[in-house]
Amino acid sequence: MLKVNNETKVGILTVIAIVLLVLGFNILKGRSLFSTKKTIYAVYTQVNGLQPSNAVMVNGLGIGTVQSLEVMDQRAGRILVTLQINKNIEIPKNSVARISADLLGTRKVEIDFGNTEEVLKNKDTIYAAVDGSITDALKEQLSPLVKKLETTLGAVDTLLLTVNSVFDTTTKHNIRQAVAGLNGTLNNLNNATRNINGMLADGGKIAGTFDNFNAVSANLKNNNDKISNILTNFDKASGSLAGGQIDSTLASLHSTISRLNEVAGKISSTDGSLGLLMNDRQVYNNLQHSLGSLNKLLEDLRYNPWRYVHLSVFGRKNKVVPIPSDSATAQ
Repeated sequence: MLKVNNETKVGILTVIAIVLLVLGFNILKGRSLFSTKKTIYAVYTQVNGLQPSNAVMVNGLGIGTVQSLEVMDQRAGRILVTLQINKNIEIPKNSVARISADLLGTRKVEIDFGNTEEVLKNKDTIYAAVDGSITDALKEQLSPLVKKLETTLGAVDTLLLTVNSVFDTTTKHNIRQAVAGLNGTLNNLNNATRNINGMLADGGKIAGTFDNFNAVSANLKNNNDKISNILTNFDKASGSLAGGQIDSTLASLHSTISRLNEVAGKISSTDGSLGLLMNDRQVYNNLQHSLGSLNKLLEDLRYNPWRYVHLSVFGRKNKVVPIPSDSATAQ
């Protein structure tokens, strides 16, 4: 029996390991060494994060994988993407290979079929396009909002500067004083509210007032008949006055006033005695002199009655007593 030395065994194992490594690397890269596929190229200006082994899809069906990505110039302005497509799939020449992404951000190459009869052959180049990413869409949607937000923030900043310039130290002090005054007003309002609650409570002033009002209302209700009689009498009196008694009363009053005017006219004139007395000074003086003489006579009659009535039993002659008015005149 042929013996295999250890060096041969190690060599065989090394070859097997290398073959398995190559196969595994190609499988991980999306390459298949045993399947028959055709290669199609696409040139992109930017690949949006596309990686080898990403899927190539047609109408949602996977028909191949991305084999490799190569930079065609030093600035990476053009990127050559190699696609491995199943040979059984015929792709029209005017088709477009678009790089797109799903909601999770996984990149893929989506081929939109054209309408020409000519198909792409092995190692042909397909038209390339790149869809905007979700981030780009969000940026496009948010860009106007960002501009509006910047404008709003600028306006708010201007407003804050204006407020800071208006609310200087004096204004802030005045605001503090106003707030303190407002606190005092609120305290007074609370006290007033408590007082009102006390007045509204049972036994309070307002409750007593309502009790008195209820009592008055009850009295009015109890004396409703009397009030009705009073109103009836007042209505009768109003009817009587409206019936003509006011006219006759006013006529009598007018006649009385006319007579009073006549009497006043006579008093003001010098025709009557009263008029002479009020208007003629000589008549007044004579009357005053006569009243003075009458007073003297009455005084003399009181002090010397014997001069007018002579009653003497023994024939004694009485002494004349001077009257006070004469004594006052002499002094």
